[in-house]
Formats: sequence, C-alpha cells, structure tokens
Amino acid sequence: MEVDLHEYRQESVEEQVRRLRKVKRERDNRKVVQLLKELEGAARAEKNVMPYLLECCKAYATVGEMTKVFKRSTENSKNHLSSNRSY
Repeated sequence: MEVDLHEYRQESVEEQVRRLRKVKRERDNRKVVQLLKELEGAARAEKNVMPYLLECCKAYATVGEMTKVFKRSTENSKNHLSSNRSY
C-alpha cells in the first residue's frame, strides 16, 4: 500500500501559525481556560467527556490544549495508582 504525501511548504506552515495565533487572540481565553478545567475534572471523574469536548471546541480551544488536559489527567492517574499500590 502506497501513501501519497503532501509536499511540505514553509509558506503553508507560516499561514497556519498566523491563523492559529489570530484565533487564540480573538477567542474568550477566560472561557477556554474554564472549559479546559471542566474537561479535566470530567476526565478525572471518568465521566463522558464528549459534551465537555464539544464546549471546548465551540470556544475555540485547540486540539493541542485539549490533548494536554488528557495527558495531564492520565499522568496524575498513573502517579496516584502507583503510589497506592501495595505489593
């Protein structure tokens, strides 16, 4: 199976970075921070996170920001589990 790759163009990278910065500058950052905290709480409580993800997306949270929330909550869960093990 052969996969077609897109040509890397620095101009495309720069344009995407400009667009991302514009979105972050124009969104309600307080709302994004609050929604990311709510997402983290839901993830830690093992709730259905889909409604929280949708709200984050509507507020223009980035995929990277939401991913960091999951990574942080996963790391904390692993640390909690390993510190509570009794072998």
